[in-house]
Amino acid sequence: MKKTLAFAFIFAGFIIASFAQEKSLLWEVSKKNKKTSYLYGTVHIQDKRVFAFDEIVYEKLKSCDALAVELIIDEIDVEAMKEQMFLKEGLLKDYMTEAEYAMLDSVVKVKTGQSVAMFAKMKPFFLSSQLMQMDLPKDMPMALDMHFIDTARKMELNVIALEEISDQIGAIDKMSVEDQVSMLLDGLEDYDNHVGEQMTKLVDAYITQDLKAMHVLMQDTALPKEFGEELLVSRNYGMAKAVRKIMKKQSVFAAFGAAHLVGDEGVIALLRKKGYTVKPVNVQFDLD
Repeated sequence: MKKTLAFAFIFAGFIIASFAQEKSLLWEVSKKNKKTSYLYGTVHIQDKRVFAFDEIVYEKLKSCDALAVELIIDEIDVEAMKEQMFLKEGLLKDYMTEAEYAMLDSVVKVKTGQSVAMFAKMKPFFLSSQLMQMDLPKDMPMALDMHFIDTARKMELNVIALEEISDQIGAIDKMSVEDQVSMLLDGLEDYDNHVGEQMTKLVDAYITQDLKAMHVLMQDTALPKEFGEELLVSRNYGMAKAVRKIMKKQSVFAAFGAAHLVGDEGVIALLRKKGYTVKPVNVQFDLD
């Protein structure tokens, strides 16, 4: 089964050239005459299992001057975001056959109780993501990345965005509407039978901090190369640069999609190339 577009969105990447040997979501970043900072790999879900890390994560967060995240979610201009989520030309049905549109409509009705006509102008990537999110556990009141923002505010830390919303939307728009539709439909063909199973495997890989396993599960050779590079690699360079800029002035706990951590052009490697020492910190997950 080809993985749905939403997996890429939730885990923020799917093409990883090589991997750090050590298994960890938490990494210490140090350099002479600089305060120690940290990187932490996150996921955009509310499954209680991904929140079950031990206290060392909060201790390292509290030791820093600031939290840096991909986006400060609750400060995004909602209307501007909605506009970016809509197709610039035509409607969803214009990119599908009648049979394909009917199949999509039947799934959307089951998942949302509404006709797909309610989402007629939405880009396929975002519709796929919304359908996926509806089936995920909602054990916690907010997704993990928003939880870090909320926690940092309670600790009275600065909260800084590493990206603009245009960085993420721009990456998504590198994929043609036709390719987005194709992958959306591929995912729908056996949606109910496999999506839950696939998400379970991905979360299991996450909580065992096995980034290589996450990569294997999320690979999809049908994804256009330029889309993968833009969604992951190009943004790695931007985030690494933003983290370095922050570290010049203050220590930072940078929490972003776990897939951005590793690879020859991952944030860990890019910081090391700039002279930073980056090493894993042992984190345990308590699932009892």
